[in-house]
Amino acid sequence: LMLLLGIIILSSYLIGSVNGGLIISKLQGLDIRTKGSGNAGATNVLRVIGIKSGVLVFIIDCLKGFLALYFTQVLITNTNNPLDLNIDLYLYFSSFASLLGHCYPVWFSFKGGKGAATGLGNILFINPFLITLPLIVFIGTLFFFRYVGLSTITAFLSLFIFGYFSIGFSDYVFLIYLFLLFLFIVFTHRTNISSMLDKTEHKVSFFK
Repeated sequence: LMLLLGIIILSSYLIGSVNGGLIISKLQGLDIRTKGSGNAGATNVLRVIGIKSGVLVFIIDCLKGFLALYFTQVLITNTNNPLDLNIDLYLYFSSFASLLGHCYPVWFSFKGGKGAATGLGNILFINPFLITLPLIVFIGTLFFFRYVGLSTITAFLSLFIFGYFSIGFSDYVFLIYLFLLFLFIVFTHRTNISSMLDKTEHKVSFFK
């Protein structure tokens, strides 16, 4: 049933395209992509508009990553026909489709965020236990280096490593998914990487 996979990819992409940063900033009368770093993610919203809006955007972007996979599971469980693929594969396709929707939203001229919160929402649905270590790594990296981008990349790398040590090769497809997720995050944060190397990347200040 490649039709089912097509519906899952399209619906997940459209759910992912509902961009929290753009909606919240438009309600404030501005386009977040023209301010700060020009990114439509929670970090830039937090920096430009404020903490309340930033947290709200993070929750929206995380929630849609969760909902895209939830909707996929509902579609799978309600289909009467035998599935062509393993159930997990449908979830992984759904995950990447929602991430593409977030980063390249059809409603907002394909310019969105970087996928970290949406990716977190995806993992919360697939295996919430795996979030624990990456969260500690994120906070630790942010505290020591004060770069959100670097903290995000290391968190997703630790997610892959933690996945490997907790699951092993018993579910190698899931490990491939986690590794591709890490590569996706590295790709969307490529401008952060180059500006960190140039020492022009914005540092978070905890004590103003």
